[in-house]
Amino acid sequence: MLSTVLAVRAALDENFRIGLERWHEQARLIRAGDGNVVNEINGGTFHEPVMQGRDIFFTAAPRPATPDEPCARG
Repeated sequence: MLSTVLAVRAALDENFRIGLERWHEQARLIRAGDGNVVNEINGGTFHEPVMQGRDIFFTAAPRPATPDEPCARG
């Protein structure tokens, strides 16, 4: 999906295409690890979505506790 959006934008906007090509050439030079992916979450109770990837980690902001659940998050 993202690659499609970038390709369309690059086709429509020459300056964007040039910038994207420069970024792509620079990104090729960066290599983190050997390409293997191991994602693991241990312990605690999780109430929010988590998205993990090879070199990044995202999680949603914690939601406020409701009156019927403990305030502590693990």
